[in-house]
Amino acid sequence: MKQSVRPIISNVLRKEVALYSTIIGQDKGKEPTGRTYTSGPKPASHIEVPHHVTVPATDRTPNPDAQFFQSVDGSQATSHVAYALSDTAFIYPITPSSVMGELADVWMAQGRKNAFGQVVDVREMQSEAGAAGALHGALAAGAIATTFTASQGLLLMIPNMYKIAGELMPSVIHVAARELAGHALSIFGGHADVMAVRQTGWAMLCSHTVQQSHDMALISHVATLKSSIPFVHFFDGFRTSHEVNKIKMLPYAELKKLVPPGTMEQHWARSLNPMHPTIRGTNQSADIYFQNMESANQYYTDLAEVVQETMDEVAPYIGRHYKIFEYVGAPDAEEVTVLMGSGATTVNEAVDLLVKRGKKVGAVLVHLYRPWSTKAFEKVLPKTVKRIAALDRCKEVTALGEPLYLDVSATLNLFPERQNVKVIGGRYGLGSKDFIPEHALAIYANLASENPIQRFTVGITDDVTGTSVPFVNERVDTLPEGTRQCVFWGIGSDGTVGANRSAVRIIGDNSDLMVQAYFQFDAFKSGGVTSSHLRFGPKPITAQYLVTNADYIACHFQEYVKRFDMLDAIREGGTFVLNSRWTTEDMEKEIPADFRRNVAQKKVRFYNVDARKICDSFGLGKRINMLMQACFFKLSGVLPLAEAQRLLNESIVHEYGKKGGKVVEMNQAVVNAVFAGDLPQEVQVPAAWANAVDTSTRTPTGIEFVDKIMRPLMDFKGDQLPVSVMTPGGTFPVGTTQYAKRAIAAFIPQWIPANCTQCNYCSYVCPHATIRPFVLTDQEVQLAPESFVTRKAKGDYQGMNFRIQVAPEDCTGCQVCVETCPDDALEMTDAFTATPVQRTNWEFAIKVPNRGTMTDRYSLKGSQFQQPLLEFSGACEGCGETPYVKLLTQLFGERTVIANATGCSSIWGGTAGLAPYTTNAKGQGPAWGNSLFEDNAEFGFGIAVANAQKRSRVRDCILQAVEKKVADEGLTTLLAQWLQDWNTGDKTLKYQDQIIAGLAQQRSKDPLLEQIYGMKDMLPNISQWIIGGDGWANDIGFGGLDHVLASGQNLNVLVLDTEMYSNTGGQASKSTHMASVAKFALGGKRTNKKNLTEMAMSYGNVYVATVSHGNMAQCVKAFVEAESYDGPSLIVGYAPCIEHGLRAGMARMVQESEAAIATGYWPLYRFDPRLATEGKNPFQLDSKRIKGNLQEYLDRQNRYVNLKKNNPKGADLLKSQMADNITARFNRYRRMLEGPNTKAAAPSGNHVTILYGSETGNSEGLAKELATDFERREYSVAVQALDDIDVADLENMGFVVIAVSTCGQGQFPRNSQLFWRELQRDKPEGWLKNLKYTVFGLGDSTYYFYCHTAKQIDARLAALGAQRVVPIGFGDDGDEDMFHTGFNNWIPSVWNELKTKTPEEALFTPSIAVQLTPNATPQDFHFAKSTPVLSITGAERITPADHTRNFVTIRWKTDLSYQVGDSLGVFPENTRSVVEEFLQYYGLNPKDVITIENKGSRELPHCMAVGDLFTKVLDILGKPNNRFYKTLSYFAVDKAEKERLLKIAEMGPEYSNILSEMYHYADIFHMFPSARPTLQYLIEMIPNIKPRYYSISSAPIHTPGEVHSLVLIDTWITLSGKHRTGLTCTMLEHLQAGQVVDGCIHPTAMEFPDHEKPVVMCAMGSGLAPFVAFLRERSTLRKQGKKTGNMALYFGNRYEKTEFLMKEELKGHINDGLLTLRCAFSRDDPKKKVYVQDLIKMDEKMMYDYLVVQKGSMYCCGSRSFIKPVQESLKHCFMKAGGLTAEQAENEVIDMFTTGRYNIEAW
Repeated sequence: MKQSVRPIISNVLRKEVALYSTIIGQDKGKEPTGRTYTSGPKPASHIEVPHHVTVPATDRTPNPDAQFFQSVDGSQATSHVAYALSDTAFIYPITPSSVMGELADVWMAQGRKNAFGQVVDVREMQSEAGAAGALHGALAAGAIATTFTASQGLLLMIPNMYKIAGELMPSVIHVAARELAGHALSIFGGHADVMAVRQTGWAMLCSHTVQQSHDMALISHVATLKSSIPFVHFFDGFRTSHEVNKIKMLPYAELKKLVPPGTMEQHWARSLNPMHPTIRGTNQSADIYFQNMESANQYYTDLAEVVQETMDEVAPYIGRHYKIFEYVGAPDAEEVTVLMGSGATTVNEAVDLLVKRGKKVGAVLVHLYRPWSTKAFEKVLPKTVKRIAALDRCKEVTALGEPLYLDVSATLNLFPERQNVKVIGGRYGLGSKDFIPEHALAIYANLASENPIQRFTVGITDDVTGTSVPFVNERVDTLPEGTRQCVFWGIGSDGTVGANRSAVRIIGDNSDLMVQAYFQFDAFKSGGVTSSHLRFGPKPITAQYLVTNADYIACHFQEYVKRFDMLDAIREGGTFVLNSRWTTEDMEKEIPADFRRNVAQKKVRFYNVDARKICDSFGLGKRINMLMQACFFKLSGVLPLAEAQRLLNESIVHEYGKKGGKVVEMNQAVVNAVFAGDLPQEVQVPAAWANAVDTSTRTPTGIEFVDKIMRPLMDFKGDQLPVSVMTPGGTFPVGTTQYAKRAIAAFIPQWIPANCTQCNYCSYVCPHATIRPFVLTDQEVQLAPESFVTRKAKGDYQGMNFRIQVAPEDCTGCQVCVETCPDDALEMTDAFTATPVQRTNWEFAIKVPNRGTMTDRYSLKGSQFQQPLLEFSGACEGCGETPYVKLLTQLFGERTVIANATGCSSIWGGTAGLAPYTTNAKGQGPAWGNSLFEDNAEFGFGIAVANAQKRSRVRDCILQAVEKKVADEGLTTLLAQWLQDWNTGDKTLKYQDQIIAGLAQQRSKDPLLEQIYGMKDMLPNISQWIIGGDGWANDIGFGGLDHVLASGQNLNVLVLDTEMYSNTGGQASKSTHMASVAKFALGGKRTNKKNLTEMAMSYGNVYVATVSHGNMAQCVKAFVEAESYDGPSLIVGYAPCIEHGLRAGMARMVQESEAAIATGYWPLYRFDPRLATEGKNPFQLDSKRIKGNLQEYLDRQNRYVNLKKNNPKGADLLKSQMADNITARFNRYRRMLEGPNTKAAAPSGNHVTILYGSETGNSEGLAKELATDFERREYSVAVQALDDIDVADLENMGFVVIAVSTCGQGQFPRNSQLFWRELQRDKPEGWLKNLKYTVFGLGDSTYYFYCHTAKQIDARLAALGAQRVVPIGFGDDGDEDMFHTGFNNWIPSVWNELKTKTPEEALFTPSIAVQLTPNATPQDFHFAKSTPVLSITGAERITPADHTRNFVTIRWKTDLSYQVGDSLGVFPENTRSVVEEFLQYYGLNPKDVITIENKGSRELPHCMAVGDLFTKVLDILGKPNNRFYKTLSYFAVDKAEKERLLKIAEMGPEYSNILSEMYHYADIFHMFPSARPTLQYLIEMIPNIKPRYYSISSAPIHTPGEVHSLVLIDTWITLSGKHRTGLTCTMLEHLQAGQVVDGCIHPTAMEFPDHEKPVVMCAMGSGLAPFVAFLRERSTLRKQGKKTGNMALYFGNRYEKTEFLMKEELKGHINDGLLTLRCAFSRDDPKKKVYVQDLIKMDEKMMYDYLVVQKGSMYCCGSRSFIKPVQESLKHCFMKAGGLTAEQAENEVIDMFTTGRYNIEAW
């Protein structure tokens, strides 16, 4: 359109006609310039484009009085304009710009119309790149579109910004300018982001204040339409975006007047439309690209003039006249600064002050940065200027200077008269560093100096490169007269910040006062430090820096007065209000001396109020904000008291009305109480405070980083830290949060030992790792503080002591542990009184050695005994994310690398100086890194690929070293073992330290060893984890994540799914559920939740799991499976978040997680590709059914409750659709579970679930054998451990068979304890009426609690209405064939009752495949639970050499932790000669190397020589059971042998004879030479060698680092006269000093009592061992001065002369007064045999006194034969000495068993 368009448009306005213009390629007149109201370039000359321009008539008369005052922040001021002048907005949340998009979304949801009468269409995109792409598309379609962004978000828009500018599309991007992530992430203000887009072709307009953010937004929107050039409107993030200020705003009607007539229509006319088609974004070749680029010059030539013209046009409407460059200062200034942004107002104040002092200074404040108008800039400079300082809020490391400096320098060079002006550049305010008037004064001082610092910095101390200008040490007041200043110190989530936002709006909107508020936060998500800086005054307030001279300061958390020098910022005579529980006397002790001195010397009016106590009385708890706000209005007098009280009550209705009338009433009541009463109370300051002196100072930690960097950061003194203390590159040490000690909890959990079942749930769920289980030895307990109460530990820690301990100063008081505890073993207690005691307890507890290695690390309970390597983070109270990551560190932390996406987890996990990731005792722990938000998957992928490559290099070197044998034999063996385990879990950790030590000693031997040593950090099997939130995984990072999962790389992804963008304030993501209310979805999300896991499962080779804190055991299992999978894994964890608005509070986080599972809202499943390779269904549905009420679950969360309020018409439909979707999804998973790989059910539809509880593997093995029998009878079968099922699913299982062992004194096996705990809970009557069941128990009838667990389960199921199919069965270890005898007698009744047909005989299908691989490298195999132990002495015989019975003692050296009463398990090896003889007979070559492909769960080597396999792994000298003979019969070629084998399998007389003769596997193969299974079946049929357990005779307190054994080398003669010796006995008999064997520690049934209690011990033979240990322990304690109880030992053996074991040591204990000893040597007098039980009867009074009166304990260890006779003798004693009846005596014995005072270990 030509220049003549202006009068034409004016004419059209008058005549209201439609204007058509046709642009045809002709040589007529001039081309359009940027000054005309045109929109878009002339099209190509051969195309005719019709444009329909409709220009409505409108009154454009300015009406500045239409403006209205409102207290808003910069974000709202900007959004007000952007919404009014836009059709569409495309948004993506990023701090600090998110608020602008949120406001637009809110207004859209409310139906607010823009200036053109339309509701703006606001759309959330998946990333800023997506928002820019959509923006480009909307502009191409002719819309007036906008977006809001910051930092990396703006950078992601750059590609589209080039496109939009290149295509001359009018638009505005509003930017809350922020730093870019370089050496670190900073969410705070800086100009790095906007400076990175200055080359894109967008105009750039800067606001300096909140008022200007409104005005410049308007100017940008008008100017872009006038010029067709897109604009970036920017202002300082946080300082301007989040500052609340009272400003003038234009209503939409006035804004509409400023839209240039015809410009919007022209833009529409250029849109992509089939009615006038064009093509855009073409591919251009070298011939025309350059010219086409230059053709747009005309639009930029006069753009600066267009902007100034727009400013001039807008001025009459707003009453404020702007220039693209504003000059302030002396007209004859010689020193001038140039800058833009919020710092401009600070410089302005400094200039005014200096000019008043007679200084010739000035400042140029930049608004239009691009295009840079050299002409306008030069014009505004005083002619007298000699020196200029260009101030940039960014750093360009590789350039000659920062951008503004370069622009200023280049400009002056264009003007000859200005070329003598000296220009220096400087940096200020990076990362929102506070820029105060004193800094500006320092800049002018530097500028005026003879040799000013070039490229200077201000506000920091650069003691490295010397760039910082000297600080002007004077405090100046440059504020308008009458301005009052206030500071409020609060604790995150206490409501202080919200109350102050409300306060400034109350004052600003209800008085003539101008207001300003700015809020400062520390790094913690919740419970962190907040400081609110408020100003009030009669004149506009533009001071954009923190308050330093306050009239009023309030401290809402008493501990802060100990940390912060807050009174440094108070003026003399100011008011200070403290919320504390302290009396004046307490204050003398609690408040630091310098604080008290300030109070007195500055004559501060000091008030105190116990706000928490008062709010508790009103039911408000920790929400003290309204009370403290009322105190402020009462004391400050900023408003009349009656008016203030009325306005506060009205604000409460507005703020809390949606939370219900009760909340409103409570808050109003507490406000009225303040105004009506004497609150707060003034403290009469003692005169002595003026000279107060501290009697104590903060104790340094001795850790330089903590004392010199971290503590100043915590104390808000980080501004004072010099450059020299920083590490270039931004790395920080880990493990520093342990020194924070924030002490923010008002109440902390208190442990109730009597109720505790030691489940460790509390530890698992604790978001901050502040409550943990500790296990202590008796010696450690003796050293503990008196308040450190323990109870006897259970399970693997029997014989030790257990305690749950809280870290009181790190606890946030969230109460999740209390609410989760199933046993009511925790209660909240007052932190003020409890902390001193619990602090001492915690400091003791953390010094106790971690004993996680003594238990199964990969179980739920065991995982919590591992040290958490994530502790005391800054996450919110009750955070649902941190327990997952904490668990990860407990399972794999010492070998983990974490790539963390930006988000909540990077904030609470990666705050500089406050690192919650920590290390173990060896200094190992998670290595953590953050790149960006969008690229985290790729970042982690790169780390994984690099580490895999580096480890492969190490492996190649080690392989060469082993082959060349460059190291000694020991190191070579270790390196060979590493090669076997190098990529398998944490196996290498067991000997990694030995390898490094060996390499350190031998590396000089060979360059290979030197090379390996140099790469020693690559020895661990590094576990790569990629962690992020749902916004990252589903939206901005999805493309990268999808690629990484598809790559096949071995890595793990953990998605912390809060179902929204939690970090930026709760915006909707694609993971947000339908019907959920979130920002950007205020009317309820209308689409389904994105199913990331199903997408990942579609690849088939990705391990996938969903997890939840509602099923902790399943979560642990999923983590372990995922990490062990050699490929990509994806775990998505449901993470309840404070943004969900749980109505019961975050304390109920776990219960709500359970409800999410039960209702189908969050189904649990696992997809394991390994199962598919085994022919099984890889999909496992852990949520068996929907059983909860979905609506009730939703009604407990505000994000769903608010749907009805926000969308009353659509709420029911959305929730109904959501419920249908959840049901459909669950049904889909059901179908997946019943997929093609699942074994078909029997024709009859019969199905059985076999459940087992197993400690040593017997019950598990029996369950699997039983499964095979059921399958042969055409049943479909599922086999699971009891703890692996959801107890709630029992009612739908139809038919279950349970096989369960009993451990120790009636305890459940570890994998059944959770099941039993849940089964005991209250259930409805007849709950299991549809269940059929039967139970088989395994136990030892010697024990009182024989098969106790099976009996309990059987009775409980019956009580719940289940139908017993057949009576309970029992398998007795004392029977001829152990438990098999009872099982084989019981199982026929099951088959009879089920009426199953006898199955056809068939040979099982093996689960392994065997190949001869002569070129493969054999592995040095060790069982997983084994650890090398060194024999110090070898076997030392303690009975005469000519005696028939050989008792030996062995001393072992080991790092294994154990307790008195434990056993040492020894993994024996078969005698090599016996093996070779068998292999020769069988025709196998012991040197052949075979490879075993193992598809089952059995532990087998992958590659090994046959001889080693039969020596170290297969138990060929073990005793076969009857099933073995049945299987062997399939291979018998000889008919007679086959029949004989089948006869033996029926367990007839010959089977009994075989058992009595102790025939082993090798014997049987000799007996049946025609039965020759293949090697594959041979390995399947012969079980693994199991450890043999021997009671330990040493005590850790007596001989630390050693384990002693007392062993009988057992030999015997069978009925046929054959000599037999046990396998392990054979090995131990020939054990040599220095020999290493594989061993393990096994907790026994012995649980020894407190040392002050009496004990009676009965031992036969080597059963003496645990009692020797107990005696040694008590003897040592006595020598330490500890009191010990009486001890009586009854020892039995055959001959006193030859078998009085440990005689001299026992006599020593007698002489020391420790022991009463009775001995029975049964064969010394053949005529009168005396046994232990006989001696007990003789001490009837002592027995009654020790065991009944003093409630002592009884122990029996030895042969099964004497157990029951001893019990009878005890009853006799009780009756004789105590006068009890037989029934009473029996009850006493029973009581001893049930209270754990009667312990048996028998064989």
